[in-house]
Amino acid sequence: MTVTLSSNVAETAQFCTVPRFVIPECSLSFHRQYSKIYTARFTAAQPVLSAAATRQWAASEHPSRDQLPIRSLNSLVTDEKCVILGTLYKEMKLKPSILRDLANSEFGQGGVQLQGDTLNTLMSSDDSIFLEDNVQRIRVVMDGLHGVSVTNLATGVVVALLGVEPEHAQGSFHVEDILFLEPQPEKPICSLPANTKRADWTQFRISGPWLALVSGLDFNGAGQTRPGHSMALQLLADWLRSAGDLHPSTDGVGIVRLMILGDSVQLPTSADATTGPTHLTQQARYLTRNADAGSVTAMALLDSWLSTLPLGPGHLRSRTVANGLPVDLLPGPSDAASQLLPQQPIHPSAFPLAVARAGGASCGGLCGRTNPYACCLFGRKILATSGQAVNDLSLYTDLETPCDRMEATLLWGHLAPTCPDTLPGYPLLKNDLLLMETSSADSRLSPDYPDIYVAGCQLGEKPSWRRARLSWKDRSLKPSAHKEPRGALLVAVPRFSQSFSIVLVHLETLDCRVVHFDISAFSDEN
Repeated sequence: MTVTLSSNVAETAQFCTVPRFVIPECSLSFHRQYSKIYTARFTAAQPVLSAAATRQWAASEHPSRDQLPIRSLNSLVTDEKCVILGTLYKEMKLKPSILRDLANSEFGQGGVQLQGDTLNTLMSSDDSIFLEDNVQRIRVVMDGLHGVSVTNLATGVVVALLGVEPEHAQGSFHVEDILFLEPQPEKPICSLPANTKRADWTQFRISGPWLALVSGLDFNGAGQTRPGHSMALQLLADWLRSAGDLHPSTDGVGIVRLMILGDSVQLPTSADATTGPTHLTQQARYLTRNADAGSVTAMALLDSWLSTLPLGPGHLRSRTVANGLPVDLLPGPSDAASQLLPQQPIHPSAFPLAVARAGGASCGGLCGRTNPYACCLFGRKILATSGQAVNDLSLYTDLETPCDRMEATLLWGHLAPTCPDTLPGYPLLKNDLLLMETSSADSRLSPDYPDIYVAGCQLGEKPSWRRARLSWKDRSLKPSAHKEPRGALLVAVPRFSQSFSIVLVHLETLDCRVVHFDISAFSDEN
């Protein structure tokens, strides 16, 4: 179902995929523990952090007299100032435990609700943080460290720490400074000034190229999720078909691609459900026996809705001549795909009507994608996710907004650091696909760093966007004290079932627009 471009097309086309998150055959084993993926993550990040520590702190694994030593945890010398490398582990008493969850279920006690209508937090004043390398772990003390604390860090982040293990407090490392991977874009992320484009930005058909983003369509076999949901879905399909446009034009570019960012169908809930969708002991609904599978009806409704869109490969070879609207379909937690990250594409057999409408599974009209998903569109590197990792960080950190959490994943150099600790993931053996790669150990330039970074299924009814900062230390500066951020454009997309809106991103100016399909105001007036 994924579009495959030949090498000739990939060099000249307006769109090409990056098979960055496809799980290779024989690259995982369910017979082994997840320690392999942590080892692979640390092994890949270690040379990059060592080079960064050398530049920042004049540290070395073979130090001279005027250099600080880089030590492993089993070779620390008390009261010696040094640098250590490792992976953070956050000890939290409120963090979900499958053993505690099963015990609570056995004795009829309610478990911790991880997600509901609002994002909860699992932080407490007793939380502590440790650093682990390939040998052992040590408690980390960050008292007085400016801009970094236990509350804004998460399990799975690979770091370099400058500090000392005091003689009077052995077993703890007192941190003076910290370094993250902080991958950098390979070239500056520039945007054209908005005044060079058409003044009337509502004419989306001729003022593009626009990338349309939507998530959480939440088709439900039991009916609409809230009043007006079905009508909003119909209005969205009509708008994407340009229904009612009395002045068609071919002298410009409009919406060149639609990305559906997860949770296209909604998990059916039972009347006795007392926990949220991420409760550890909740059984997958489509695996239950002697029960109506509402997800089957929901998938049929989604297939029917997709088949009404003008599916086609779009601007595959030409910047001005389009052939339909290509749709990228990313799986989310409630979709018909494995929940293990990186999620693999939904099988095309789930959409017989839409695939037939698109001309076949390999014609480029309807494209099943991985989650996360990377591509290049009209010269822009785009990284899209369905938002599980961003939402998960809200439970374990005090990073307030979705854009703050998205920015943190870029600065940490990992798209889902809490995977596989609190997010399910594939037990990969040799590499961590969610770790952002760098060009070389001595350079932080990353081919994975995007121009546009998108996260879907964010709670709330309002989308948000801003440019990312390229250094963690810039986060503590006042907005007027530093230059305009030069990192990726961060776009947090709310669920369509809650917001009745989609987000449009202009691929040249990086401007964002929101289109609403809510008719409740008209209903209230009547």
